[in-house]
Amino acid sequence: MSIPNLSLAVLGKKIAFSTVVQYGGKLLQLVIGAIILKLISQYLSQSEYGVYGTIMEYALFFSMLANLGIFANVVRRMADAPRDGKIFLNALVLRIMTAISIFLTAILILLLGQGNDVFVFGSLLFLGALLFDYVTSVCDGMLQANYLMGRTTAALLLGRGLYLLLIWWSVQMATFSIPFAFLFNVIAALVTAAVSFYFVARKIDWSWKIDTKLMWSILITGLPFGIISIINSLYFRFLPDYFAHGALSDAEFGTFNISFRIAQVLALFSTFLMFSVLPGLKQFIDEKHWHKVKSLYKVVWKILLTVGALLVVFGGLFGEMVITLLTDKKYFLPEFWFLLPMMLLVAAISYGYDLILITLFALEHDMWFLKREFIALTIAGIVFACSWLVDDIPTKLLLIIAASLVGETTMVILGTRKIKEVLSSKF
Repeated sequence: MSIPNLSLAVLGKKIAFSTVVQYGGKLLQLVIGAIILKLISQYLSQSEYGVYGTIMEYALFFSMLANLGIFANVVRRMADAPRDGKIFLNALVLRIMTAISIFLTAILILLLGQGNDVFVFGSLLFLGALLFDYVTSVCDGMLQANYLMGRTTAALLLGRGLYLLLIWWSVQMATFSIPFAFLFNVIAALVTAAVSFYFVARKIDWSWKIDTKLMWSILITGLPFGIISIINSLYFRFLPDYFAHGALSDAEFGTFNISFRIAQVLALFSTFLMFSVLPGLKQFIDEKHWHKVKSLYKVVWKILLTVGALLVVFGGLFGEMVITLLTDKKYFLPEFWFLLPMMLLVAAISYGYDLILITLFALEHDMWFLKREFIALTIAGIVFACSWLVDDIPTKLLLIIAASLVGETTMVILGTRKIKEVLSSKF
């Protein structure tokens, strides 16, 4: 059952606690991740790190295809029934089945391709880790709907801490290699999934009935969100990665990938915040408390605007220092000085994107949003294509990042106008 007569103040406290716990946990994960990145980047050459980054992007591309909006749909459905074991079990089975089917395609491409053994083996291992991450994501959806994200954060920190210990041990023993990095990732992901499932098992009202109609409903109603995530990931992550990889040497791509990863992690702030907002926002909408919906939207908008502005300002001022501190001075190339500041600007714009996406998702305007995503992808694609027309590498990279910026900004403008229109019609 949902929480009766949920007030904006009570919801605000729940959202604040959930977001603070998640971001506090993420800050600790960032510290752990920074140490891991330092260990790996110092141990590997720039060229080897470029291969390592390529493996990650290959596997993450198929992980993006396997998204299908299931996590978001679990949160939205369980906002009305936070301990419904039937929803959880069928979503979990669906999540595993769909991920395996898509990952098998990735494996087939690997086996038929001409990649070297390191790339093939590393990709297989990372795909295995991502499969366990999908189990964790369904558990996280249930815990998110119950505002129990402290448990999720604890499981994630345990897994990342174990990963750090394994990497450190391997480096100290001088046995570290790219395949070892991904093998350790599998072990850490398995532990995280097991602990997350344990936390869910203590709170859920279990129902062991497999319901194919329910699974189909979860898939179909979540699919628009999943396709939105795929399209956004194309111009926000994978097309920039693809075009940069084609333009740069392995060593240069290592530098690009470092800045890219930093910006992608910082972009998660709005993701955490908005999925904390989603359960309460959905309940306000279901109960037609439109004044509360509007007030909540305005508060979150101001928070994201402030954090985004700080991100751009401090990122521009201290970008070089951040890259050098987190990795090694060999990863800062003076001719690419603009990489991190521009990527942080894209991350800041993505805060507005997450705000309008989750708000319209809660308002069940998924299809409206999906149609506009094709417009954003087309506009971004034109800018990506322009990068082919220049030979100067810094200019080419500038256009690649600008394409992401244009795509995100287009959706923020269109989505903001739509939300104003929808909310205005309710008064």
